[in-house]
Order: sequence, then C-alpha cells, then structure tokens
Amino acid sequence: MYENILVPLDGSRNSQQALEEAVKLAKQFNSKLSLITVINNTNFYYGAGGTGLPANMYDDQKNVANNIIEEAKKYVDSQGVKFETAVDIGNPKNIIAHIYPDQHDIDLIVIGKSGVDALNRVLIGSTTAYVVRNATTKVLVVNAKDE
Repeated sequence: MYENILVPLDGSRNSQQALEEAVKLAKQFNSKLSLITVINNTNFYYGAGGTGLPANMYDDQKNVANNIIEEAKKYVDSQGVKFETAVDIGNPKNIIAHIYPDQHDIDLIVIGKSGVDALNRVLIGSTTAYVVRNATTKVLVVNAKDE
C-alpha cells in the first residue's frame, strides 16, 4: 500500500512522534522511509534584509540539520526499517509538498502537527498546514503525545 513514506524532520517533539508513527507503518507495509530535513533558505533573506546570512550561520544550520538526520537514522536503523536520508536547502513547504515526493515516488507523507519555528508559523504559516492543503500525495498528520 505504501512503498515510499516521506518523513520531514525538524528536531521537534512532533516530528519525532511522526517518525515513530512512520516506522510503525513501514514495518506493517514493508515500506522504505525517506527522512528529510530542509534548511529554510527563505529565513536567510527575510531575516537578514535581503542580504543573506553570514556563511558561519549557514554552517550552523547545516550542522543542526545533519544532527537531526543522524538521530533519526539511529532510531530507524535500530527498528530494522529501510531508509534513505536527505538534507535539502530551499522552501520547506514546496520541497515537502511537491519536489521531493514527485522526484522519489512518495506514497505518503507522515508529518508532525507543528514544528519548532513558532515565529515563522505566525508570520508565514505552518509548513504542515501548507503540505496538507497542497501535497499531491496522501498526508498523515501526527500530534505529539502529552507528557
């Protein structure tokens, strides 16, 4: 039913819960997971007056993204699920809803209800809301469990 499942990760509790749900689905359907983190380059311009961020700030973002992917890889590997990973740069909404699914034959996107970036959610809208409205594939939205 679901051969290829996309799991966008941003380091939030919600994205971790989405990953755990995706692993359950992958085990049930013998699916491959695509773990992706997107470095939002729109932040580089909006927050810096159109001049972009200094190179070391970009490096910091890339390090954070790589750490998120490494943690996810450890978890998924420990669960015995097939996976591939990607760290991409661009507009997360577009990459998650359109570009990555179209290029990798994604059957399902499993995404957390909300991520770590509350300011952008208020200013330009939730990535999850955009993906739900605009993705060309099925989307499963996962809430973080209450503590």
